[in-house]
Amino acid sequence: MPHISLTIEEILGPDGLLTRSIEGFEFRNSQMRMALLIQDSLQQDTPAIVEAGTGTGKTFGYLVPLILSKKKGVIATGTKNLQEQVFFKDIPLLEKATGLKIDAMIMKGRKNYLCLHRYHQYFSQPSLLETGIEKTRQKMEAWLGKTEFADRAEISWLADNDTLWDALSATSDQCIGADCRFLDECFLGRLRSKAARSKIIIVNHHLFFADMKVKRGGFGEIIPRFQVAVFDEAHSVEEVATSFLGETLSTNQLMELVNDLEKETKDSKYIDKKKLKKHLNTIRTGTERLRILFNDRKDKDRLDNETLSIMNKGPAREIRQGLKYIYEKARFGESDNAALEAMPVRARDLQDLLDQILKKRDSKWLNWYEKRKRSLMLHASPLDISGRMNELLYEKVQSVVFTSATLSTNRTFDYIRSRLGLSDALEGMYPSHFDFKTQTLMYIPRDLPPPNAPDFALKVAGRVGEILQMTQGRALVLFTSYHNLNAVHQILEGRTPYTIHRQGDAPRSLLLEEFRRDIHSVLLATGSFWQGVDVPGESLSCLIIDKLPFDSPGEPLVAARIDAIRDMGGNPFMDYQVPSAIISLKQGLGRLIRKNSDRGILSVLDTRIVTSRYGRFFLDSLPEIPVSHELSDIGRFFK
Repeated sequence: MPHISLTIEEILGPDGLLTRSIEGFEFRNSQMRMALLIQDSLQQDTPAIVEAGTGTGKTFGYLVPLILSKKKGVIATGTKNLQEQVFFKDIPLLEKATGLKIDAMIMKGRKNYLCLHRYHQYFSQPSLLETGIEKTRQKMEAWLGKTEFADRAEISWLADNDTLWDALSATSDQCIGADCRFLDECFLGRLRSKAARSKIIIVNHHLFFADMKVKRGGFGEIIPRFQVAVFDEAHSVEEVATSFLGETLSTNQLMELVNDLEKETKDSKYIDKKKLKKHLNTIRTGTERLRILFNDRKDKDRLDNETLSIMNKGPAREIRQGLKYIYEKARFGESDNAALEAMPVRARDLQDLLDQILKKRDSKWLNWYEKRKRSLMLHASPLDISGRMNELLYEKVQSVVFTSATLSTNRTFDYIRSRLGLSDALEGMYPSHFDFKTQTLMYIPRDLPPPNAPDFALKVAGRVGEILQMTQGRALVLFTSYHNLNAVHQILEGRTPYTIHRQGDAPRSLLLEEFRRDIHSVLLATGSFWQGVDVPGESLSCLIIDKLPFDSPGEPLVAARIDAIRDMGGNPFMDYQVPSAIISLKQGLGRLIRKNSDRGILSVLDTRIVTSRYGRFFLDSLPEIPVSHELSDIGRFFK
């Protein structure tokens, strides 16, 4: 970037460059205060925690001080939508308003980029000559002639569920590295080279933590070294970091190794195919026995010591035998096939992973499993990431900034500090500038049964129907379980004049588009719709929440965290479950008011928010919203 002499005030101030050059941009004192706090964080090399309410304009709030600092920074977002907004919308607006040349680029996970080795390998198969795939190959060739990084998102004609891309992209397992004959032309290599030269790199949380883990091993990293890390949508950092700082192995990974080996050795003259087939079948059989072991078990649960012992002595032992043959005796190094030569390392890595996951660990870790449609996932997850965050991130990077609209609980950052291991950090809490006192009304009924009552879903369905009559549809109804969602849908379907969309009946993007388009429609949804949904305007004039969003103790990680906090003498309900639910509730509220002209009803149908001793912590954590217990007030609000 060129020499910069601008200040934050000159860019974001009341008479700043953004106000003067961007139509509709309004000065926000909270945005400028946020930017000044982050500037202090970058200058003092101190972490910062910043809560910036909806409408604060937090992306400019961190982009401006990061750009002015001239430090190399990585911005990690929780969603792909925000990642693209920062790169394709916010940065170009800043460039236009300030005249600065901002040296930024976007990076995604490896599977988003085409691998030339796998591409040529795939299209050279004789069996494809008769399948009419020549037109596809020609389209791909034309695209490869003009693309910079071969990003899958550029191919609009390839359907999202087309399996072709799986054959053309490469995970780190499948990359053959320095032995690849396409190394000089490698798109991922080209991407890394540009990233090394760029000042700002925009990634998502998943790629950031996957790469942080690889950096620990010292090989295969994608993101170049940097001085500053900014986490936007930081309320979801703990869950993503827990996933990547632990170990995960799926039965699909084992089967991919078997399938890739069969494909690579098909025409080889150097391999003892009979022996290899025997050991590949051993892996295949062991993998299938592993899946069968969990047939009659829950979809997800902890792995107790007895189950670990059964796995180690049975199916895992078979899998290890097959893997050991591949990395010790298969003699792939004598072939002239680079992909084949890389297989022993891949087999060794899978065995190490299997050993790590099936190892009996101390109380700070959890061994658990989950069943998917076509695979079994085995996990070893840390219950507390604070120490690992300190070791792998805070000690290695000059400044780390965490920001979101929802980081505080009960007006403090105590919860997020403890979960992320931030003992010393600058803090900033900048409420939304929306006028919730006039834009919003919260309706909390006193006459509904508690959530554990057998008739709760029935009563909720009736009350939702009454609310929809007053709001004329225009509602997003969020549930904490599919059970309640389906029960309410069954009761309301055909009994209300408004179109009802249900999560699962169509892809998420299509449901949201239909919900936006049909102003009086209703959308019933769970988990993934609690955050990242942006429906400003009249279509979302009412947000109804069935229950306070406590994480289910049936989730293995949640249950294990509760046990760990209790074992350390803490109060898991007040220290963990309540703060986590408060953040989820605040995320839900964030769907309702997205701009100054929005007005709407927030309805929480869980009476515990007014009857329990902990309910006040939820209310105290929300903006100042008028509360009513009378259904008729909803009608008056809209009139």
